[in-house]
Amino acid sequence: MNRKYLKYLTNRFVIAIIVFIAWTGFFDDNSLLYQHKLNKQIKELEKKKAFYTEAIKKQKQILKDLDNDKKLEKYAREKLLMKQPEEDIYIIETNNKKIKK
Repeated sequence: MNRKYLKYLTNRFVIAIIVFIAWTGFFDDNSLLYQHKLNKQIKELEKKKAFYTEAIKKQKQILKDLDNDKKLEKYAREKLLMKQPEEDIYIIETNNKKIKK
């Protein structure tokens, strides 16, 4: 039984195919390992692209909302801590620590 498989494995075409598959799979510039690495990078970049696209949408919505004077004043008071000349601002910080169970 071993002779039967040995006969096929010593065939020069089978050896050439095995060498070709090994070469393209591991040693070539476009090997399967390199392609896997590139696909992984593509997935990471697509996640970043989705994140930044969502951030841009939020910023555009904020800019659109700032056209209204009342919303502009509210934004300035909440985010930039601006105030009217005769007002006092009190900043209250809370510690919201989430407890992991």
